[in-house]
Amino acid sequence: MRRRTSTLGRRSGLFLLLAAVPLARAGGTPEEALLVIDPTRTDSMYVGNYYMYVRDVPPLNALYMDPTADDYATGFAPDNIDALLGTIANLGIRDHCDYIILPPAASFYVSAPDLITDTCYPVSRFSLSSCYTLALIKKRILRGMPSTRPNRYYSGDYVPLAFDSEILWKDGYPSTTGNGHHYFIGAYLGYTGQRGNTLEEIIAMIDRSVAVDGTRPLGTFYYMETTDPARSGPRDPHFDEAIAQILALGGQAEHLYDVLPEGRHDCLGIMTGWASPDIEGADMTILPGAFCDHLTSYAAKFDTSSQKKVSSWIRKGAGGSWGTVEEPCNYWGKFPHPRMHVYYFQGLSLGEAVFRSIGFVPFQGLLYGDPLCRPFAYLPEVNVPDAPTEPVSGTILLTPIATTPHPTAQIMRLDLLIDSVLHSSIAPGEQFVVDTTALADGWHDLRVLAFDDQDQRFTGRWVGSLSVNNLGRSATLNITPTSGNWTTAFEATLGSAGGEVSEVRLLHNGRVVAATAGGWGQLTVYGLTLGAGPVRVQGEALFADDMRVRSAPQLLQIDYAGGTPSGQPPAAFDYTKFVLGDEPFVVELPATFDDVDTPLTYELVTLPTQATPADGTGPYRLMRPGPFTEGSDEFTFQVHSAVGSSRVATVRLVYDSCIGDLNDDDRVDLGDLAILLANYGMAEGAEPEDGDLDWDGDVDLADLSALLSRYRTVCA
Repeated sequence: MRRRTSTLGRRSGLFLLLAAVPLARAGGTPEEALLVIDPTRTDSMYVGNYYMYVRDVPPLNALYMDPTADDYATGFAPDNIDALLGTIANLGIRDHCDYIILPPAASFYVSAPDLITDTCYPVSRFSLSSCYTLALIKKRILRGMPSTRPNRYYSGDYVPLAFDSEILWKDGYPSTTGNGHHYFIGAYLGYTGQRGNTLEEIIAMIDRSVAVDGTRPLGTFYYMETTDPARSGPRDPHFDEAIAQILALGGQAEHLYDVLPEGRHDCLGIMTGWASPDIEGADMTILPGAFCDHLTSYAAKFDTSSQKKVSSWIRKGAGGSWGTVEEPCNYWGKFPHPRMHVYYFQGLSLGEAVFRSIGFVPFQGLLYGDPLCRPFAYLPEVNVPDAPTEPVSGTILLTPIATTPHPTAQIMRLDLLIDSVLHSSIAPGEQFVVDTTALADGWHDLRVLAFDDQDQRFTGRWVGSLSVNNLGRSATLNITPTSGNWTTAFEATLGSAGGEVSEVRLLHNGRVVAATAGGWGQLTVYGLTLGAGPVRVQGEALFADDMRVRSAPQLLQIDYAGGTPSGQPPAAFDYTKFVLGDEPFVVELPATFDDVDTPLTYELVTLPTQATPADGTGPYRLMRPGPFTEGSDEFTFQVHSAVGSSRVATVRLVYDSCIGDLNDDDRVDLGDLAILLANYGMAEGAEPEDGDLDWDGDVDLADLSALLSRYRTVCA
């Protein structure tokens, strides 16, 4: 490791008053997570399915695309980030999406030469997790930054302030001047390539992390001071202060002079500095959910055999670790500060605690493990005793009850989410009022989150469902068998009732995997298409007026294995995709095939007229709507394999557009005109929400004319 001398500045201010901190919609719950799953990789599909099931992530909170890219400036920044942000917008979850979680992928880094300056050693790679962490400051990165750029969520004190991606952060607190930064918390569940972890090790880590949530386990945090000044020196001067904080909070922590805490079997966390500690061979027990790291250059550089990898900590029993994907120099701000364990012990999620302790923007740092793990949280209990069990119509009331085990906390707010989208918020003792006529008939995912008044925003959750019947419409699904493997042909019988139906479809975590015209159909989907693990599927009926009615989910269990392939070519399906007309979107190309060893190539045969697809050969495409996109559109695709090609399938796109509605109130009025005029003349990088209605990067006369031509339009 190249040694870099730096001085850690102490934050001189006192804790800010709670009243000055906006109420964060945070707390580290699965509702705040979006998974980016590679549909071409069996390991990504398996871990993605498993994580979504055991953490009960809402079924819509998944983006199916390759999360990697060869180059940040030419590939990741224009394509992956557009796909991510467009998906979040299309799902309607921007107000509470905080975590971007990656199952195993093809790589652990993205090439990023000549973007970040460093006087010690050149920066040429970004870690895969940090590419997503920093998605909201893409433009600043492309303009160039020093490697010591401050992480605005980092705090120089010990206040465990909950993370919220909607907040502009500066100096560890919400910015009141508008000059802070927005971030996500990106995390990599595990790398399965050389020197990474096995699938069994990743699944075991997930199980341990889920099981330990809210248990507030007993044990000791170990701060190890070694004889390696380059790796131990940046942090060990701050060990004793962190230990004092943990002891004052009623926990246990020790400052030891060794590489690892040999003979200790109660390790809640380990912070050491050594290039190749014997993690697997040490006589020590790492407890579930523990965060452990060893501050060295190549801990997350899996393409070199030099030095111990973060994967060793997971293999030994940890819930998370941190390492860099190339030589970082030993700047203190590129590694977790000793405060990390203090934040964690106070109840922040693992992702929050790590990110709050990283002093610099984490270009090269890989957050490895389960970021939602929160062993020390005081999780409120939530119940909705009057949640209906039978189909409902009209307006209903829901009366949640929430209590907290925290000795001094009070429940401050409750949120209702329907199909991943925030419906409304209430104070304790109030009722949610739900007008079910604003919802489609059929099954809906229903969740109530209860937030307390602590800095950490401890959050409890109730998960249920709601069946709506205002118009007599329904969708049904019967799928057999309910278990199998990659080559199993799952036969789905889909039906509908209550009106004219144009299409019935089979959904897997919100994406269409098969479809057929009409109100009834039998569809075959192979297990390889759905991926291994516990798999949630639903039927959906698309009515003639574009109402989409869903069935209750069914659970399949698919083994990570296959039998003899059928030898049949891939089968592709026609279907209809609903998207926003002013946001990039990812469109799935549904097809099914059962040979894991035979690659597929997805070809666009004809292109849409109102959207431009990005390059690709996989089972999805990123598309960017053109200016003033509205109405409907279509394109066709075909799937090719060594054993034959599919038929040419058609995707119909339906754009939900309200051109000129810049403040999202479903009308074009004075408020939108004011936004556009405030940004008039902005060039080179204007966004649609700034008033760039024709997506040319400028807010100019063409945009003003377009808005005025739609003035007083009501879109809802």
